[in-house]
Amino acid sequence: MSPAGSQRTLAQALTTLIAKKAERDGEASVADQAIGEAIGKSRTTVWKLRTGQEVNPKIETLEALAKYFGVKVTYFLDDEKAAMADEQLDALAAARRLQEAAERNGVRGLNARLGSLSPDGLAAVAQLIEKLGDSEGVRHRPGG
Repeated sequence: MSPAGSQRTLAQALTTLIAKKAERDGEASVADQAIGEAIGKSRTTVWKLRTGQEVNPKIETLEALAKYFGVKVTYFLDDEKAAMADEQLDALAAARRLQEAAERNGVRGLNARLGSLSPDGLAAVAQLIEKLGDSEGVRHRPGG
């Protein structure tokens, strides 16, 4: 979020989404070229949006970006809705990390009980599973 009294820019919103997607899906998924190909724009256009050199894109561009990052178009327009979307993205990332940690360590069937945990709670459970697996010498199996 931006400091009180100032509005978040498109570049700031995009930077937040890029950081979250990179954490979730890897750096290659957020390269200007990859984003550009996914939204039907050049990497230069993505770079200009990301760096704030382009501040007034067409609505079609915002719609394509929103679809690519899994948010609603209002994410780019409304600070309050962006904060809520950021929390949802954090929760999804934490849930994914937990699922991957559980699978690597042979734990199955957790999803039903974990739905009510916060992103911090999910991350803590994932960390515990990883530490337990390490302390018991469980070999991490690629892909599950």
